[in-house]
Amino acid sequence: MRKTGIYKKLGNIEYFIPDPLPPQNPPFEMGVEVATLYGEVRGIIGELNATAKHLPNAQRFIKAYVMKEALLSSAIEGIHTTLLEVFTQPLLDSKPNKETQLVMNYTAALETAVAMIKEKNYPISSRVLLNAHKVLMEHGENDKADPGNYRKQAVRVGNLIPPPAQEVPLLMSDLETYINTDETLPPLIKAGLAHVQFETIHPFLDGNGRIGRLLIILMLLENDLLETPILYPSYYFKKRQAEYYQRLDGVRSAGDFEGWIIFYLQVMKESCKDAYQRILEIAALQQNLKQRIAESAVPRTKHDFHAQALAIIFEYPIITIKELSVQLDTAYNTASRIINDFIDMGILIEVGEQKRGKLFKFKPYFDILEKEF
Repeated sequence: MRKTGIYKKLGNIEYFIPDPLPPQNPPFEMGVEVATLYGEVRGIIGELNATAKHLPNAQRFIKAYVMKEALLSSAIEGIHTTLLEVFTQPLLDSKPNKETQLVMNYTAALETAVAMIKEKNYPISSRVLLNAHKVLMEHGENDKADPGNYRKQAVRVGNLIPPPAQEVPLLMSDLETYINTDETLPPLIKAGLAHVQFETIHPFLDGNGRIGRLLIILMLLENDLLETPILYPSYYFKKRQAEYYQRLDGVRSAGDFEGWIIFYLQVMKESCKDAYQRILEIAALQQNLKQRIAESAVPRTKHDFHAQALAIIFEYPIITIKELSVQLDTAYNTASRIINDFIDMGILIEVGEQKRGKLFKFKPYFDILEKEF
């Protein structure tokens, strides 16, 4: 059994303090199963990167997929809303409910962190993670969460009492050093090890799971394994939630880093396949709808407007007549007729109960985003 840390008693509390990464005595073993899964995941990530380039409005799809990840990552923490509510909120005058706000916060936190490492060239560091946490915890999810700061008190996670608060900055500094300097293992494996180390340190009073899962994506982006943030593991972590927690605990209790990494790579493989399949289906949806519009009873002189409108709803899958008229730079009544045509074709459906500023949902697009594979 590999030793992974020490227990330290302060007063009546016994804390667990993890050893720095990488695993030692013995070192992490890239056995046959790990190596095979690693090769499979690297291959499908390459296919995912290549296929994503052919998406209709790739950036909007990525944003939608980020929202889906936000929903699922938040759901693991017991926070529940719907994709429709998250997409609809920016078009409403009312404030979002608490659960929807939290999902929107996660999306903003990811965007903040990605911008710091991809646009400002910051290394993955406490500065990046603390900024992401500050955004995640905005608008009062937990009044005691201390947004943007490491915890200053003890916490309990199941049977584990993570390190005392005074140890957290040094442990996070060690993790930062490992992420940015250690080259003993491939970046994809390192991301899995960094995730389990982060969760064991449990540096925040709240939001650790969401920031820890975000850390995986940041490491893949920084190491150029992912070209865009289009891969999200939370759905498969949630599907196998009991095993997720068991595997994390198995690292602390039995030093089973290899078992954790096998599980992690299985999740990453399924996540890659999931994203890849949705990309293919959305590309096929675009071609199918273009063909239907071309063959529809819509007057030939209006086909161009309808084709332009189709491109717009891929960008704005929840839309109002006014928004469509602005995007098309055309009259309100023209936009209204196009929406009615799209309703007749089963492309849009009305949602909500607004008497003014009615909302319309791009149903086939949502069906692809929300379906379970």
